[in-house]
Amino acid sequence: MMSTGLAIVVGVRALPAADARVHRHAVGTIDVAVRDDNDTPIPARLTFLPIGDTPRVQFTTVDIGKDENGGVAAFDRVFVLRGEAEIRIAAGTYDIWVSHGMEWDTTRERVVVKAGGSVEMTAKLHHVIETPGWISGDFHVHAAPSMDSRVPLRDRVHQFVADGVDLLVSTDHNVVADYGPVITELGVGDLLASATGDEITSLPWGHFGAFPLPIDDTEVGHGAPATGRHSARQIFADVRTKAPHALIDVHHPRLENGGIGYFHLAGLDERTGQAKKSGFSFDFDAIEVLNGYQDPDRTTLDRVIGDWVAFLDAGLHVAATGNSDSHHMTFNLGGFPRNYVVMPDGPLAQLDVQKVAAQVKAGCSYLTTGPILDITIGGRHIGQTVTLKGGDVPIKLVVRAAPWITVTRVTVLGPGGAVLAERDVPAATTIIRFDDTIHAHLARDGYVIVRVDGDRPMAPNIGDESSFKVYPFALANPVWVDVDGDGKSSPVAPYHLAEQPGE
Repeated sequence: MMSTGLAIVVGVRALPAADARVHRHAVGTIDVAVRDDNDTPIPARLTFLPIGDTPRVQFTTVDIGKDENGGVAAFDRVFVLRGEAEIRIAAGTYDIWVSHGMEWDTTRERVVVKAGGSVEMTAKLHHVIETPGWISGDFHVHAAPSMDSRVPLRDRVHQFVADGVDLLVSTDHNVVADYGPVITELGVGDLLASATGDEITSLPWGHFGAFPLPIDDTEVGHGAPATGRHSARQIFADVRTKAPHALIDVHHPRLENGGIGYFHLAGLDERTGQAKKSGFSFDFDAIEVLNGYQDPDRTTLDRVIGDWVAFLDAGLHVAATGNSDSHHMTFNLGGFPRNYVVMPDGPLAQLDVQKVAAQVKAGCSYLTTGPILDITIGGRHIGQTVTLKGGDVPIKLVVRAAPWITVTRVTVLGPGGAVLAERDVPAATTIIRFDDTIHAHLARDGYVIVRVDGDRPMAPNIGDESSFKVYPFALANPVWVDVDGDGKSSPVAPYHLAEQPGE
């Protein structure tokens, strides 16, 4: 049974102020049909750009969507659940960008809407990149159960389905929310899986994501881990007790604005592995290397990559994640970035979210805003260890991208963040952008990390051209390299990461 609090969020849909404003103007209807190669209706995101003197599109001006027949509209977008929708909009001329996430191509359709009339728009999308053996997931997502979000759970489900994400993890502030009943109500269990989680929010220590967590409607926060005066060590220990299989992911660890970054608040020096604040703990499984709000900020990204590399050098097998941290129905929408995790193929309705967490803990994942990666070294993949006596490392790398996503550079990193190799990638719209073996050398045990960058923002499919630019980027967790032949990759750092005393 859904809790009373969540039922209010899901069941009551306030009428946005913009709805009345739209209907004061002359309106018409667009009958939308989006189909795949087999002529089967598929979910899609429609982004509306006005042409000429057509007014700016604002289905809503708040984060509570407006119901359309077959979808939900918010700001300048409509999220179509099953490929067909009937959309009321002010008369005018529009370019409609049709997309379904990074594995699909995109198309632009021009539509002229006349007052009182109806026009058909049929679009076809192609699944240009298949990813068998992987699932995609966003592990940091907010909706109305958070004190700082108004997005109804129902609207968030529409958005995730439209953008082709496989797994949605709830991480509202100090409350465990469950998308499962909403997914069932909408009948999209074949398109989207969910996990119950929490963004554990502590004023002295920052924000930590954890999933999967048990949900208990009889407890405060539906069973969310307590914070109060607890130190980071105590918070992590509480999660380990309540949910031994949960992934603990440090969210935006260097975020100084608002004082919510764990490493910033603790005064962590990545060069020495020491934190200034007592009660600091390294008992986490992952760090959010790329947070959706920091997509355009490469300075912060590089700083957090530096933290992550220091941990790897010290022998801490902590995974890198990338998550949207989406709070809204505009700007950085859920699923950009997202994580691709090695998982057996099967129905999403049967997805084992504990196994997903375990795979991320093992480093069997990569994060991306667009490029799709395939990395093999000596028959081993990301998260695994390969023995290569002599230290010659042949990195078989394939980078794929949909035609609307740029790939301009491939960088191979090793211990200490050293650049082992760089390759420029010629401009292209073919699916395979890079397919080669890069040869690197390690003098001793270590690891190999692959980073991929693109140079052009992905608007209007992701972000926009003015207020929020999102660039193509992907970062893989390491393949560990054993050079001395003992079957493991030994730490290379000159220091040892140690728990800080005190509570």
